[in-house]
Amino acid sequence: MSTTTTSAGGSGHSLAFRVMRLCRPACHVDLPLLVDPMDLSLGQDWIDTGTQSKLLDMPEHEHDHGDPLRSGQEADNWARRFELRDTVDALGLSGLLLLPQTFGSIYLGETFCSYISVGNHTTHLVRDVVIKAELQTERQRIILADNSKAPIDSIRAGGRYDFIIEHDIKELGSHTLVCMAVYTDFDGERKYLPQYFKFTTSNPISVRTKVRNLKDITYLEACIENQTKSQLFMDHVRFDPTPPWTVAVLGVDNDANESTGPISKYMKQLKLIGANGGARHYLFQLRRPQTASVTLDGNNTLGKLELMWRTTLGEPGRLQTQQILGTPIPRKDVELQVMELPSHVTLEQPFLVRICVSNHTEHKVGPLKVSMSPMDDLGIMSTIVVNGLWIMIVPQLEPYASTDLTLNLVATAIGIQKIAGVQVADVQDGKVYDTLATTEVFVEA
Repeated sequence: MSTTTTSAGGSGHSLAFRVMRLCRPACHVDLPLLVDPMDLSLGQDWIDTGTQSKLLDMPEHEHDHGDPLRSGQEADNWARRFELRDTVDALGLSGLLLLPQTFGSIYLGETFCSYISVGNHTTHLVRDVVIKAELQTERQRIILADNSKAPIDSIRAGGRYDFIIEHDIKELGSHTLVCMAVYTDFDGERKYLPQYFKFTTSNPISVRTKVRNLKDITYLEACIENQTKSQLFMDHVRFDPTPPWTVAVLGVDNDANESTGPISKYMKQLKLIGANGGARHYLFQLRRPQTASVTLDGNNTLGKLELMWRTTLGEPGRLQTQQILGTPIPRKDVELQVMELPSHVTLEQPFLVRICVSNHTEHKVGPLKVSMSPMDDLGIMSTIVVNGLWIMIVPQLEPYASTDLTLNLVATAIGIQKIAGVQVADVQDGKVYDTLATTEVFVEA
């Protein structure tokens, strides 16, 4: 619990506020110079002699050299206060907890908890006390406490009224805690007392994202950097996708040669981010269903990241990022997509490829024609050609509708061959809407 520096209640006021921040204590670490008593009495040369094994085998009480200070247990502990009796003592943990002596740092996403005390520092009684606590930011005012509907009857001389407030910090920058009291003084005068307590909030975590597209899959990499002076234990980092996206978390497989002991397993479960710039990376795989349509031009909203963490003594924190945008998807009025390929393709044997023609507009499109060129992009005769009609007619498509077609093809060469040159165009004006992405198949003899 830490206390802010408060000013006096004001000239002529009987009441005064005192604000103390409620927060968890820290471990008291004491790092004295501890030594091994054997090093002081015998020095380093004793390792080369047989004395080492003899002393280690001696009972503890025989190590006493007749020190007059060791007449009792208490005197013995005092005389040996600088001796390293156990390896754990080198950590300096005394077993005590230390209460914070300052107001401390307040971070975005944490819960600000404060203990407020209204004290009567005079020798007379005050009556009908109305108390109000308000938190002011650059954007809004939040009332945290208000007893105007049920005022305090009286506060005796030297007495006080205490209460606790809590608020989740959701804004950066300066905050002002305004404590106000309206009361009736001993002379019957109604008085108004305001007091202001200012503090600043900062961002505990920096989030950097990268988006990469690979065909129909989008990869999102999130780098979470700790900007505080203490370590953070991440409870969970979750990505909430925007419909119709689906998400999967990608992790690193454990090395088979790594230790699988209980301590190793426990350490792997800890998602720890070091202080002062420590970072941790997360990778998410996002997929969009084939039937989903893009309705916003140039916009590709993926979703939000939700972060939950705890400090070294378990104080929780929670943040949610703004909407993360992916790479803008160019809108196609009409799109061609491969839906199904055969598992085996044999040389000079017909095979079927199912494709989909989709209308992504708000009006009817068509009629359309789907054709395949006998030449590839370099003007060379294609090794996969149409076995039948070179042009297929697609009837008029309704808005956001789609239809499937089956191409009858045949391969004229073995090995890895490409299906290319398939395009969809308008029957009337010949406008080409889309060209099918080049698809590779393996042709067997």
